[in-house]
Amino acid sequence: MNFLVYSCFYLVFRKIFIASLCGYIVGIFFSYVLAKIWVFQNKSRQNLFQSFSAFCIIYFLGGLEMSLVIAFSNQILNNYKIAWFFGAFVGALNNYLGSKYFLFRK
Repeated sequence: MNFLVYSCFYLVFRKIFIASLCGYIVGIFFSYVLAKIWVFQNKSRQNLFQSFSAFCIIYFLGGLEMSLVIAFSNQILNNYKIAWFFGAFVGALNNYLGSKYFLFRK
């Protein structure tokens, strides 16, 4: 969904920052909804604002970890593509475990 919104906004406005920001915001929202309903099948009635805020913090930390791992791995490997895979793995692991154990626990 992120890429679709990003592409549409870029085609309309020709502003990459606006397109990437809108795509990211829509992507985060859809990730939250899919994680709550499909991945963790969470039916709790927790406060939406608090729950979504916690989700955003978890994903922000995952993005920060991913960036740090990419930078560190690229210094060692000198290959930005492989470094990205290491970073993506760490970021995805953070996002999944953070969502499972802190946000959507049963």
